[in-house]
Amino acid sequence: MEFDKETMEKLVELATEANLKPEGLVEVVMHQWANNTGARVYTGRWSKGERDGVKGLRYVVQWPFKPGFLEATGDLVKKWRLE
Repeated sequence: MEFDKETMEKLVELATEANLKPEGLVEVVMHQWANNTGARVYTGRWSKGERDGVKGLRYVVQWPFKPGFLEATGDLVKKWRLE
C-alpha cells in the first residue's frame, strides 16, 4: 500500500510508539476495525471533487464503538515488531 507523505509520517510515528513496523500497525488496526461490529465505509457523490472527467466521491469511515484486543502469537510479533 502507498500513502501520501503526511499520512506515512503519522503512521511511522504511531508505529514507533507501539514498537511496530508501519505495516504491522496497519495490519493490527485493520484487523480490529474489520472484525468488530459496526465497521463500515459509506460512499456518496462529491460534486466539487470532479477531476479529469471523473466524478468525485466522498468516503465516510465508521469506526466500531468498542475497543478491540488482538492477542498476537510470536510469529506475528516477529513479523510486525521493529528490529
